[in-house]
Amino acid sequence: MFRNLSHIISVVLTLSLLTATVKAQSVSFEIKTSPNVQFDFTTVNHYLTGVTSMNAIQLNVEATEQWDLYVGTTTDAPGLWNAQSFYALNGEVPPVSILQLRARNSANTTLASTFLPLRDISNPVYIIGSSAKDPIVNCPNAGANAPGNYLTSPNCYRFNIDLKVVPGLNYRPGLYELRVDYIIVQDL
Repeated sequence: MFRNLSHIISVVLTLSLLTATVKAQSVSFEIKTSPNVQFDFTTVNHYLTGVTSMNAIQLNVEATEQWDLYVGTTTDAPGLWNAQSFYALNGEVPPVSILQLRARNSANTTLASTFLPLRDISNPVYIIGSSAKDPIVNCPNAGANAPGNYLTSPNCYRFNIDLKVVPGLNYRPGLYELRVDYIIVQDL
């Protein structure tokens, strides 16, 4: 029944980065790892418990103003992975929520310290800050969004992103791609 599992699903994750600059103040980040992460499912256990890529992405933040950092997916059909090819005729395209994200830094300032399912960019997952104006929070407090940078305070402004995909056995076998946007903006 499962003799060709290695051919059933392979997932490619493509990341894009956006930077915001407002007036003379700025917030930005750089990625220090490959922007492409691939997940291959070769056993039934991979489908049931998931495949995790630890430290898949490292984000380094520089901010001269209070800031927010959030993440969301951009897809052809909102809420669904982009199918590159199918390996079977039956089943549904998986939702973006099967991709989960955890953001960590050594000061524990992130709001996404446990694995959280991703959503469309129109309803993003906040790593730091929120959609509303936040009070300024200095490091090492949770949700720290104060000005600073990864060169002088790497424990507060360097984030390791772990990614996990838990598809289960209910979705249509195939090759899927998902664009994940990390966005940093001045907290207005």
